[in-house]
Amino acid sequence: MITRKIRLAIMASGKGSNAEAIIKFSFENNAAFEVVGIITNNPKAGVVDIAKKYSIRCECIPSDGMTNNIESTISLMQIVETMGIEMIALAGYLRMIPNELINKFPNKIYNIHPSLLPKYGGKGMYGIHVHKKVIENREQISGSSVHIVESEYDSGKILCQSLVCVEESETPTTLSEKILQTEHIIYPLVLNEQAKQIICGL
Repeated sequence: MITRKIRLAIMASGKGSNAEAIIKFSFENNAAFEVVGIITNNPKAGVVDIAKKYSIRCECIPSDGMTNNIESTISLMQIVETMGIEMIALAGYLRMIPNELINKFPNKIYNIHPSLLPKYGGKGMYGIHVHKKVIENREQISGSSVHIVESEYDSGKILCQSLVCVEESETPTTLSEKILQTEHIIYPLVLNEQAKQIICGL
């Protein structure tokens, strides 16, 4: 029995389809988490509109690149503190997570990556770049991986993977759409199980 819901923040930089899938799941009766905030580094991201659609607090920490500076890290830490965050889901967040945040939430920051890690992970491997490499290398199987976030890109413990077939006629765009559909299913479920474990450990 779920006694209370874990306070989850979503960090995203793009259109936010995974963020919306997570939010929708949070409304289900068996959800062990509630989405209390969305954090982005892109004020023009579609996820900002999704936050408005569901009346969820949204905070923007602008950035010009993948790295963090002292000011942006301080802002991020202050935001998660004021939101009372207990766990974090990255959903297409195109910026490296500072060690300060990882240390504050050990094993409680999660990411979904559009390949079967450890294949096609690491710096620069995100979004369409991943799918291009998969097709270039003539892989027959690809998929997505939900993993714990560590200081090194895509290096954390893998919690779940979903598989899709790569057809001969596949393009990076069609493969992306195919994998995204599976992500919308598995990511909220994995987050829910992690939230239940956090509740049990309290």
